[in-house]
Amino acid sequence: TQQTAVEKSIARAEKIVNAVHIARDLISHPGNTVMPTYLAEHAKIMARKNKITCKVLGKKEMEKLGMGSLLGVAQGSDEPPALIVLEYNGAAKKNAPTVIVGKGITFDTGGISLKPGAAMDEMKYDMCGGASVFGTISAVAELGLPINVVGVVPAVENMPSSTATNPGDIF
Repeated sequence: TQQTAVEKSIARAEKIVNAVHIARDLISHPGNTVMPTYLAEHAKIMARKNKITCKVLGKKEMEKLGMGSLLGVAQGSDEPPALIVLEYNGAAKKNAPTVIVGKGITFDTGGISLKPGAAMDEMKYDMCGGASVFGTISAVAELGLPINVVGVVPAVENMPSSTATNPGDIF
């Protein structure tokens, strides 16, 4: 019936709106609350609510994988890095997944090469790509789409300190 079709459309729209709110909520937080560990915990909670697998790699796992560039960005911060991998399987395992990667630099001062102070507060937005991955994976899972999707969010904080990278460093 027409009413059933409208109800299905409304339910679908609500799921999409909820996913948009996930991304917007993460983006709206101040830089001192949304850090790599916060994103990792948020991903685990989101995974438990949906049919999503969540793996979070820490510094030691990233070192073993030779992820020197990502670790280099994080080395000036006291906040540990996290590589967040979210997997949704709505199709047969033989079907290759669509992979989406979103930048999760939770705050980007520029490290030793500090960015201009006038817009420094906006550097919290360097994690918008990661927030978009969270929202997309949530929407796909909530809608029960018949696809496989892997979302990857490399989450680090880029801060100046005596351990931050120097311009020209090799990783």
